[in-house]
Amino acid sequence: MSDTLSKKTLGRVVKRTEMPELSKPFSPMQLAKAITAKRTGMKLTLMDVSHALAISKPTLIKIEKGDVTVQLHNVLKVMEYLGLSFSLVSDDIAHSNEEVSDEQWY
Repeated sequence: MSDTLSKKTLGRVVKRTEMPELSKPFSPMQLAKAITAKRTGMKLTLMDVSHALAISKPTLIKIEKGDVTVQLHNVLKVMEYLGLSFSLVSDDIAHSNEEVSDEQWY
């Protein structure tokens, strides 16, 4: 281990957390757990990530607790840094193909 890395983590050991079941319906808490699991799996401390992304440690803690008041761009920045992504899937495709006539608008 290099001196730079050991100074960066201040000798703290990052305890790996388990990745949540990602096939379950999406929730802010599920995303938070996935972010925490990915960070800890990479053995990165909260300080490592917050410094690398120039976001505050309290903001990162809020993200990992599933706080929905955190700005989306910060959540996306953390996800990108950790190599996480998600897909948007519509379960309502029928609506996008329907045409609405002028008489239907009231």
